This record gives sequence, C-alpha cells and structure tokens, in this order.
Amino acid sequence: MSVCEQCARLQKTCCERSDVEVALTEGDIIRIRRFYKANDFYRRIPVPPELAATYENPDHHDATVSLYVAGLFDAQGRRPILEKQADGRCLFVTGQGCVLPVEARPLLCRLYPYDWNDQRLLWIHAPYCPHVIYADEMDLVQKIGDSKEIALNLVEQLYAELASKGEAP
Repeated sequence: MSVCEQCARLQKTCCERSDVEVALTEGDIIRIRRFYKANDFYRRIPVPPELAATYENPDHHDATVSLYVAGLFDAQGRRPILEKQADGRCLFVTGQGCVLPVEARPLLCRLYPYDWNDQRLLWIHAPYCPHVIYADEMDLVQKIGDSKEIALNLVEQLYAELASKGEAP
C-alpha cells in the first residue's frame, strides 16, 4: 500500500483538502487538456494579499521566490488553479486516487512533498502527511518514490514553463 493510500485511511489527503490550492503552469493546463479534453478543470484567481508586494515589484522583494511569483501570474495579476469538487476535493480525485496519468498531473502535485526556491534548493515540506506513516524525511521520500534528482528535474521544468508563459512544453 502506498504512503498516499495509508494517509487516506487516516485523514483527508492533500488532494482532498479544501484549503489546498494547486497553482498551474500554462504547460500543466496544456497537458491536462490533452488528457481531459475540456477546459472546465481550472480557473484564474487574483494575486493573494501575501504575494501582492512580490508580484507588483519582484526585483525588490524576496529573491527566493520572485521568479516563481513573476512567472505564475498573468498580466492581469491572476494565476490558474485547479478546480475543486463541491466537497473541496481536487476535481481529479476519486475513491481510487487521482485519475490523471502521472505525466498529466500538475508539476506542483508531482513535486510534493518537496518544496523549493528560485535558487533550486530543495527540501522536504510535508505539512499534510501524517507523521505516523513514515519514520523521517528520507523514509517519506522512499515511500513516495521520488528522489531529489527527480524533484530537481521537475523544478527545472516548472521554471522553464513559468518563463515560457504558455508555450507548448
């Protein structure tokens, strides 16, 4: 049984939590659209207050996230996020897990539980993973199956897609 299946037996998973918003790159939208064959899986929301100052003037704010923030939002100050079901779960989550093939899933979903910054530094940040199902960060990484090298490749793809602003991946 996967660590995500174990988590689902204990609590709502990250995919089922109404407080989790999954930001999308334009490349994510293209990949999901190829699989899903529709456009109703995302919407664009305004810059949240905690990121407004960085978005408005990225060169004068936190250098660890300014490239990410500048690339994520469009010219109108909106970012695309995955839609939710009425109960707050991700649109693509069913009783059997995510219906999207791995290669069509948003980069942020594929990166979890890693977090990163603009300098491509990686660390584990798993606030939604119950600690009772893994001994430490390395155990979590082994159970999920994504090495730091895989995560770094995904981060590079993420920044390439943010820089391209919608060109086909």
